[in-house]
Amino acid sequence: MDPYITHLTTVIRNTDMNNTYKMVWVRSIVETCVLNPFIEIIPFDELAPKIFGYYWNQTIFFDLEQGPNLRKRPKIHQIVLEQVNRYRKTYGLQPIFFSKVGDKVEIPVSKISSILKTDVCHRFQKSDEIYDLDRDNRTIRPHQPDLIRKYSDVLFDLINYRWTQELERFNSSPRISQKIKGTDQENIRRKSLARFHQYLDVENPQHICFHTGKPINRGNLSIDHVIPWSYLFSDDLWNLVYVDKSYNSSKGNRVPSENTIKRLEERNKRLLSLIHSGPKKNKQKEELSLAIDKDYVRKSWVGCKG
Repeated sequence: MDPYITHLTTVIRNTDMNNTYKMVWVRSIVETCVLNPFIEIIPFDELAPKIFGYYWNQTIFFDLEQGPNLRKRPKIHQIVLEQVNRYRKTYGLQPIFFSKVGDKVEIPVSKISSILKTDVCHRFQKSDEIYDLDRDNRTIRPHQPDLIRKYSDVLFDLINYRWTQELERFNSSPRISQKIKGTDQENIRRKSLARFHQYLDVENPQHICFHTGKPINRGNLSIDHVIPWSYLFSDDLWNLVYVDKSYNSSKGNRVPSENTIKRLEERNKRLLSLIHSGPKKNKQKEELSLAIDKDYVRKSWVGCKG
């Protein structure tokens, strides 16, 4: 491998981090080199929207923390959180990728660029071996943009690996590497939950809302993840219940109460006993039994609260 790329990968692999700034910084540089083959000097204003987008996707889908201190989040992450909350108030809780937001979100490019100048650009490299830095004019000049572009797949994978390592320090959330890959490639597809109706109907044939205790009107039947999907990033029978569609749309990513968790644990035991007489080899039955034995509900709930 070329010495320049060897040095760059070494820096990515070994750089010290106390938040995820360095990874979004270098990722935005690599992406810019790929998208703009003839660019020589990269303004911070070119990097800012890309960095905003990375944080947007991880926040709106999975609420991933980007630093260790919830009371003092990285400034760029704070900016994105404000915009995500503003978007949710206007357009609802359904997550959407940054590339599809269009003109619905205000990106404070100049403000992010100032943070890059003050807190980020000079911390990634200890010398000028990777790029020339002009802090006053808020630009960088990569030394070998063609090589960065040539080895971009390797660099993206390494950046995501280090990013995942860092996020695991700040988040109790499972499947972080899958979440990073999904938001990176904008490839998160929610599967239909219709396959779970046959099991939920066994325990709840009258279609009583799990949360309100009231019968659900025809046409309003919905399936809810009791522990938020954004945390588990998984569809599991032990975490799914019938709810009224109007309640489900307003619930968002709220962490359930302990009373709700107790009721879910009791429901799972009833459900397992009711489907126990079915086929001996049944994936959903086996996973439900394992979830009860391993106490997945409570362990996931404790992790989600953390």
